[in-house]
Amino acid sequence: MSSVSPIQIPSRLPLLLTHEGVLLPGSTMRTSVDSARNLQLVRSRLLKGTSLQSTILGVIPNTPDPASDAQDLPPLHRIGTAALAVQVVGSNWPKPHYTLLITGLCRFQIVQVLKEKPYPIAEVEQLDRLEEFPNTCKMREELGELSEQFYKYAVQILDAVSLEERFKMTIPLLVRQIEGLKLLQKTRKPKQDDDKRVIAIRPIRRITHISGTLEDEDEDEDNDDIVMLEKKIRTSSMPEQAHKVCVKEIKRLKKMPQSMPEYALTRNYLELMVELPWNKSTTDRLDIRAARILLDNDHYAMEKLKKRVLEYLAVRQLKNNLKGPILCFVGPPGVGKTSVGRSVAKTLGREFHRIALGGVCDQSDIRGHRRTYVGSMPGRIINGLKTVGVNNPVFLLDEVDKLGKSLQGDPAAALLEVLDPEQNHNFTDHYLNVAFDLSQVLFIATANTTATIPAALLDRMEIIQVPGYTQEEKIEIAHRHLIPKQLEQHGLTPQQIQIPQVTTLDIITRYTREAGVRSLDRKLGAICRAVAVKVAEGQHKEAKLDRSDVTEREGCREHILEDEKPESISDTTDLALPPEMPILIDFHALKDILGPPMYEMEIAS
Repeated sequence: MSSVSPIQIPSRLPLLLTHEGVLLPGSTMRTSVDSARNLQLVRSRLLKGTSLQSTILGVIPNTPDPASDAQDLPPLHRIGTAALAVQVVGSNWPKPHYTLLITGLCRFQIVQVLKEKPYPIAEVEQLDRLEEFPNTCKMREELGELSEQFYKYAVQILDAVSLEERFKMTIPLLVRQIEGLKLLQKTRKPKQDDDKRVIAIRPIRRITHISGTLEDEDEDEDNDDIVMLEKKIRTSSMPEQAHKVCVKEIKRLKKMPQSMPEYALTRNYLELMVELPWNKSTTDRLDIRAARILLDNDHYAMEKLKKRVLEYLAVRQLKNNLKGPILCFVGPPGVGKTSVGRSVAKTLGREFHRIALGGVCDQSDIRGHRRTYVGSMPGRIINGLKTVGVNNPVFLLDEVDKLGKSLQGDPAAALLEVLDPEQNHNFTDHYLNVAFDLSQVLFIATANTTATIPAALLDRMEIIQVPGYTQEEKIEIAHRHLIPKQLEQHGLTPQQIQIPQVTTLDIITRYTREAGVRSLDRKLGAICRAVAVKVAEGQHKEAKLDRSDVTEREGCREHILEDEKPESISDTTDLALPPEMPILIDFHALKDILGPPMYEMEIAS
C-alpha cells in the first residue's frame, strides 16, 4: 500500500470478526473465513463488489463470530483495523470456507453498530491518517505474525492510538523476540520456515524452565569437560611438539559447534593424547637371584631364554638408559613361547600386553588410520600403551610369522620402524601425527618358523630358538605345572587322584607325539574329568548306603582283589560303592579313559 494516495476510509464499514490474530496497520495477514456472518460478508461484499470501496473491511480482533445467524452478535472490541482485501481463495474441503489476504490501512473506533444481519455493519471513526505512512517509510509493524502468546500484547498495541504509547508497548516485545531468537540459535535447532521460527519463540522460552534445564546441564557438562581437558593438557608431561598440537586442537574445539562430526573426533583425539603415558614408567626389579628363582618356578628347561633375560637384567643394572631389546622366540607350537613372555614381564616387574598378529593384513592396524577418515583409530601399538598406562611395558607380538599382505598395505613393513632400536624412539602413528618414544618398550615376538618372516624384519630381531621338550622334560613339566593346574580346574585334590610318573610316560609315548605339551595337557584333563565323575558318583551313593551294605560291598571288593584282577576306573563291580582314595591311574585305567594307545612303539629319549 505504499503507492496508495492519502484517502479517507468510509464512515460505514462491514465488520469481519476474527479471533485468530491481530491485524495492525501496515501489516499483512491471512485469515480463514468459515462462520455464517463472515461467509455472507465475503460473498455479498467482496465477490460481488466492483469498486475499491467494496474491498475495504473493518477487521475486529478478539471477537469470535457465532457459528449460525440465529445466535446474537457477541460484544465487539472497541478498536479495529481498516483493511484492504488483496486476495480471496475459496475451497469446499473439508467444508466451505474462504482464505483472505488482507493488508491493514489504519485504525478506527466503533461508534455504533447499525446492522447485525446478514453481516454486521457499523459506523466508525477513523483514528489514523493514511499519510502518516509515506513511501519512504520502511518501518512496517510486522508484529501481526507473532504467536498466540503475544496476542494480548498485540491487541494493546492496536488500542494505543498515540505513537509514543505504541513504542512503549512494542519495544519490550521486540526485546523478547530477540531473546527468543538467541535461544533458538543456542539450541541449534533452526527452522526452515521463518514464520514457524517466530511462532516457536515463546513456547520454547516457556518450556526451557522445565526441560531446557537438561540441555543447559548437558552444555555445562560439556563445557566443564573441555575445561578439564584443557587443564590436563597444561599439566601433562608430553613433549613440546605434542603440547603445541594439543593447544591448537583445543582452541579449534572451543570454536566448534557440537553438532559437527569433527567435534567428537577432535575431542577423542585430545583425550587420547592426554591419556598416553608420555613419561610415566614402572621401576624394573633388577634382583638377578629373585629373577632366576621366579623364572625357574614358572618354566622348566628353556635355559637359553632364561639366560638372555638374566643378561638383560645384569646390563640394566650397569646402565640405566638401556634400550629395550627386540627378541624373537622361534619354536614349535605348545612349547610355551607366549607364556614365557608373560613370565619375563612378571620377572622385570613391568606391565604386559599381548598383540595377536596372526592374519593381520592391514598396515593401519600397526600405524593407525589418518584422522581424515570416518571412524579412524590409532594403531595397536598406541592402543596398547594407552591400555597399560606406562611407556616401558613388555609387548608380546604373537605369531609374527603369520602376517598377511593385502591392498591395504604390508603390516610387516610397518613393523620395521617399530622393531628397529635406531628408529622406534621417534615412532609416528598416523592417528597421533606426533612422535612417540618406544625405545623403552621390551618387544618379544613369537613365531613357529622364520621362513615366512621378511628378511628385513628378521634382521631387526634377536632370534632365540626354543626347541621341543624331551620325554624327561615333559614328565617334569607335567608333574610341576600341568597336573596341579588340571586338579585345580576340576576341583580335585592330590588325596583323590594319583598319577605316577610311569603313567605320565605312557601318556607321552603312547598317546601324544608333539614337541610341546598341549596334547599332554588335554589328556590329563580328560583323566581328571573321568575321576571327577567317579568321585561325584561315590559321594552320591555313600550318602544312600547304610553300614551293612557297605560291609557287604567291602567283602565283594576283597574277593575281587584276591583274584588279582587289575583295577579299572570303570569297573562295574565298583559302581555301587564309593571308590577308595586316592584313585590310582595305571595303564589299564588309561585304556578305559583314553582308549587304546595311538602309538604302540615307544620313543626313546
